[in-house]
Amino acid sequence: MNTSIIILLVGIFTIICTLTKPAFYWESRKARRLRRFIGDGGATIVYLIIGIFLIGFSISNLLGFTNF
Repeated sequence: MNTSIIILLVGIFTIICTLTKPAFYWESRKARRLRRFIGDGGATIVYLIIGIFLIGFSISNLLGFTNF
């Protein structure tokens, strides 16, 4: 259960940072590489999908649909 809450917080953090684009997140080495490869719009979509997946997975785990 504690792991699910941490994953939920990471998903929320990912979405918030993707939408607000702070420099420490959006200008990191890996983010810059992804942005160069698929552009800013594509990177935004990828990070939003990752955040939504993390939130969905953690909620399904908290509700008992999945276990890890």
